[in-house]
Amino acid sequence: MNKSALKKFATSMRLELISMIKTKIDYLLSNAYKENLALYDTNKVSIQQIEERYAKDSEDFIEEVAYTWFNRLVALRFMDVNEITSSSVISTSDEQPIPQSFVEAKSGNIEESLNLNKELFFDLIDNKVSGVQDSNNEAYKMLFISVCNKYANILPTQFEKINDYTELLLPEDMLSPNSIRAKVVSSMSKEDCKDIEVIGWLYQFYISEKKDDVFAKLKKNQKITPSNIPAATQLFTPHWIVKYMVENSLGKLWMLNNPNSNLKENMKYYIENSDEPAEFIKISSPQEITFLDPCCGSGHTLTYAFDLLSKIYEEEGYSKSEIPALILQNNLFGCDIDKRASVLANFALTMKARLYHKRFFKKQILPNIVELQDFGSDEFAGIKNFGSLIIPPKTKSFDDGIFGQTTREYEIQKKILSNEFHCVVTNPPYMGSKGMNKELSDFVKKRYPDSKSDLFAVFMERGLELTKPHGFMSMINQHSWMFLSSYEKLRIKIIKNHKIDTLVHLGARAFEEIGGEVVQSVAFVLQKGE
Repeated sequence: MNKSALKKFATSMRLELISMIKTKIDYLLSNAYKENLALYDTNKVSIQQIEERYAKDSEDFIEEVAYTWFNRLVALRFMDVNEITSSSVISTSDEQPIPQSFVEAKSGNIEESLNLNKELFFDLIDNKVSGVQDSNNEAYKMLFISVCNKYANILPTQFEKINDYTELLLPEDMLSPNSIRAKVVSSMSKEDCKDIEVIGWLYQFYISEKKDDVFAKLKKNQKITPSNIPAATQLFTPHWIVKYMVENSLGKLWMLNNPNSNLKENMKYYIENSDEPAEFIKISSPQEITFLDPCCGSGHTLTYAFDLLSKIYEEEGYSKSEIPALILQNNLFGCDIDKRASVLANFALTMKARLYHKRFFKKQILPNIVELQDFGSDEFAGIKNFGSLIIPPKTKSFDDGIFGQTTREYEIQKKILSNEFHCVVTNPPYMGSKGMNKELSDFVKKRYPDSKSDLFAVFMERGLELTKPHGFMSMINQHSWMFLSSYEKLRIKIIKNHKIDTLVHLGARAFEEIGGEVVQSVAFVLQKGE
């Protein structure tokens, strides 16, 4: 994976999309467009929606639309390369300069599952629609949007049904060699798309300039607001560190229960201790295991846990067709305050499941991953500030409207934040007390006085709260908690009540995208006490 090239592509693509969408909005809201009565009347409702959103918060609105199209294009490129799409939606070849799906549609071979206005589509192909500069391009855009809406039923987070106004803001040029689509195809090589983690890297690169802006403001004593916490704290965990954490928590739990297992042959970073714990959670079936990432980001940790769990299930004799569904239903849980990250984590796990079993989509099973939301209730108030640090009261119920219906997202969120898991593994947010806004600062001072100096330390305590007695909690964070006097009470609490199973002192440059001595890191696995 050429990360420097991918970073250049993602950052430039963001700026290009923002510019394109801003230009298109200006045109759609101009008098020149409104004077074309036939065209304006067709899109009048959408234009009004654009006008309202733009007036409310122009910057956030443009960012939202830009990322929607970037996200869908890179997802479809990954799916094309891995032959998850029935025919290439955006990808081309040397022999075929336009996507195969468009070639097939033009010849009349259109999937029944596509909600495509065939009459208009073929009128465009035949140049029968007046006032259209590039009929071929417009026809392809229709097909592209129809494909996105088709996948809304299969991948409802990644391809969430969009508003009509978002469709109206799709970049104009989608077919030429210089189009946004073509740039995605040329920049995401087949080699890049071999691993689902490419999607996570692209997201981190996409928001890198916003991250820089947040930290520049922090230097001017501007506190990090809830909306900026994701950009400020997103940091992609190196793959080998993910393996170390997962193998020595989930893998450790399985090996303790199955000492003759061949699983350790697949665990390069597994560490066998001479004094393995005498007390551990007894597991009789893989389906019993629960694994949580409470700050899941784009799902890097969860996807590797999926890989390891699939080997565990295979070892136990489960059929290939049932394993992905069992893992997603029973074993893996994740949450994040960043909607985009939670969407990517859902996508990543679903892709893992589909690549493992080709007919997985037919099962219509969704991962247990949610964007943390307040749901308009007291128990989750301020959750965009506090994230998975919130512990909801177990006595309350959720009233969604007059019928008192609950939602799947609410139930998963409550289950995650109210329960204990066999393994809790994460790369938590790093944020010193100086960067916290008043609400967050007051919250951690009251709830976590022994770790209040930085969010990463607060999440150490919260991670242990989310772990079952004798279960495993693993993290990578800054090493300062091991030395500074401000964390003395935290250290005493850990040593007195829990066991440090393994610890790897990484020092500087553990994260390849962070240069110099900025972050001194440590990765560790704790076994929770009674």
